[in-house]
Amino acid sequence: MRIRTGYRRYRWHTYEDQMRTWLPDSIRKPAFGFLGQVYPKADWAPKILRAKSTFESIARDSMEGYFHSVSVLSNELRSKLFNDQLKLDLQGYQAVEVFRRHVNKAPTESSLSLVQYLDIKTYLPGDILTKVDRASMAHALEVRVPLLDHKLVEWMAGLQPDMKLRGREGKYIFKKSLKRYLPDDILYRPKMGFSVPLNTWFKGSLKDKVREALLGTTITQCGFFNNSFIEQMVDQHQSGLRDYSSAIWSLLMFEAFLRNNM
Repeated sequence: MRIRTGYRRYRWHTYEDQMRTWLPDSIRKPAFGFLGQVYPKADWAPKILRAKSTFESIARDSMEGYFHSVSVLSNELRSKLFNDQLKLDLQGYQAVEVFRRHVNKAPTESSLSLVQYLDIKTYLPGDILTKVDRASMAHALEVRVPLLDHKLVEWMAGLQPDMKLRGREGKYIFKKSLKRYLPDDILYRPKMGFSVPLNTWFKGSLKDKVREALLGTTITQCGFFNNSFIEQMVDQHQSGLRDYSSAIWSLLMFEAFLRNNM
């Protein structure tokens, strides 16, 4: 999936912002823009060789670069996926406008604090916390998130950026505050994600389900998408040429919504 898991997103954004600081726009934008265009989208290659998205991010300004890095669907992919009528109806609107509205109200000029502010306004309530609420309520559990107590969040938001991310160490002050209570092998162990293998599933056990849902009448007749591109996307994913697992997942959820509610 496109979105970077854990707090590596902040570390990578800091690295990319350093590049933006070191290189003038007149050099950075055309140079990295060109690299982003010509570098292959090598989803099949080892991670160290998958630099296309990073080049594309560095070619943008800080806010748009962060949006590009964490987006499930890039603007280029949306343009291919949406049909002409939907693009006409959107009148040039792009999802990055959500970020722009929040940036205009952001109470900080720090690059790191800004992207964390954007996550508080979008990623947490629209994704992570929603999942916790739904999963817990489905099992009659009352779940609280003590680290999101508003007084604590307000205090943390006012900290200097190097108290949150110092070098490669994320959650710096939080980990320091717990050193007397936890051994280092727990406190500083690598972050362990819990993502599911959508890429493999959509090529294997769910292969027929994907084709049935995305190439069936619900999606093809809804009037929003370029159906020939969806077929191309499914073919390329299932052949192993590209990893479209995030886009396919989004389309599967939309297809289920249409089928159950329309």
